[in-house]
Amino acid sequence: MMLLLIVMLMYKEIVAMESSRAIEGYPKGYMSDCPGSTKPAIITKKSLRQLAFVNGNFNGTERKYNYYEMGDLAKDPYFDFNKTTLVYVSGFLDSPHFLFSRLVADAYNNLGYNILNLDTNKFTTLEYQLACRMSRPVGKHVAEMLANLTRVGLDPKKLQLLGLSLGGQTISFIAKEYKKLTGSKVARVTGLDPAGPCFRNLGPEDRIDSSDADFVDIISTNIDGFGMAAPVAHVQFYVNGGEFQPGGPILWYNCGIVCSHIYSFAIWLSAIRNPSSFIGIQCDSVQQARDNSCYGRYPLVTNVMGLNTDRRRKGIFYLATGQFPPYYLGPKGLKRKNDFVLKKLSAPNDVDVFVI
Repeated sequence: MMLLLIVMLMYKEIVAMESSRAIEGYPKGYMSDCPGSTKPAIITKKSLRQLAFVNGNFNGTERKYNYYEMGDLAKDPYFDFNKTTLVYVSGFLDSPHFLFSRLVADAYNNLGYNILNLDTNKFTTLEYQLACRMSRPVGKHVAEMLANLTRVGLDPKKLQLLGLSLGGQTISFIAKEYKKLTGSKVARVTGLDPAGPCFRNLGPEDRIDSSDADFVDIISTNIDGFGMAAPVAHVQFYVNGGEFQPGGPILWYNCGIVCSHIYSFAIWLSAIRNPSSFIGIQCDSVQQARDNSCYGRYPLVTNVMGLNTDRRRKGIFYLATGQFPPYYLGPKGLKRKNDFVLKKLSAPNDVDVFVI
């Protein structure tokens, strides 16, 4: 009898939810379309001097190499072709001299990587729609820089691209053009909540896609705001459902749009430092991930977010995280009762009778 009652209540809840969606529709997302953003854009030979890698092997020897100086970069004693090379592309209005790029350099330096932080400042300090348009020629010319390095020793199988927000789309254009120029795919493309505005409704040739690299993974934290909801990677983690994230020590419930968007960066750095600690649960659909309804799926399939992601376990994964650094829940995150977001939002009404 009790089992029948539970089934009836669950059915009633599902029917009510579907009815609400039928009336309200699904989120379209912020600035889904930007007419003209895919039109041609040209970077002149003179302006190409402003497109540069900052050798992020920080030990007092930091140096910038522009588009025309790849030969000099190849001779830099702190750039080792035997190592894996990471190219990091920051987001809108960001710079390789700002905090985010330096944090990436520090984390990957500790793992023995070459770090190349891309300076796109001249081409992204524009109105956002224009910056999106410029991400395509930026990607094209950065691929030429990497192709020149490949001719003198850079191994595509040791080349990884990491991008945050608009950088998460720019790396896709780098990867696409690099394949055209060299005939080889880069080893890995990782998008940290790749920008959805101006890209959300475009096809795979105009945004990040699983075809861009041998392995593509995406960390989605604000899919209807500044990110994108579509499952376009080999492995895609929808963190706490992919929309709003825990608010940390200052905020009461969840982050807003910007905070949730940047959350992808914070947890990725934590995953670098805490390998195999962020464990996600496979879902059948993005909607399941949105609804946090992947718990109890049988058989339970898990994967870890970070450099140790199992590439054979492809698909959509729901990843529960905590409120405070280092954010990971480990195996506890595989149990619904330990999901911070669910627990925090339901806690105020846990009491049967509220008296004030």
